[in-house]
Amino acid sequence: MRRQLFLIAVGSVCGYLMISWMPVMTPFVWANFITDFTFRPLRSFLAMVCFFIGFLANAAVIRAFIEGMIRFIWKQTINLREWLTSCGIIGSFYGLFQLNARLALLFFIFSVIYGMISVDFSHGRRYKKLL
Repeated sequence: MRRQLFLIAVGSVCGYLMISWMPVMTPFVWANFITDFTFRPLRSFLAMVCFFIGFLANAAVIRAFIEGMIRFIWKQTINLREWLTSCGIIGSFYGLFQLNARLALLFFIFSVIYGMISVDFSHGRRYKKLL
């Protein structure tokens, strides 16, 4: 449960920093966007690092949420406190959507796709490595 709360906090903070450090362009002009990235390289690099760390943290929470939901549907035992804690990711994304809907949607899509890819149901069937 503490791990889930830590991952939610890391994902929220990284998402907030990524949204605040990305250049805001309305209307969006590709040349101005690239120019802003080239003239502020540290800010751009930190925004990309926060995006990467944040979507990995959120993907781990989403993976726990999906695994718990599938195990509940299959009537297997689940850790209810951990599953309910992982539901807190919804509030995190709600807050990010209030800041910037486009970047938060991009952040959400990457997190969900990577979280779904990393779902693992073979805990009891893992083979030992022969190394």
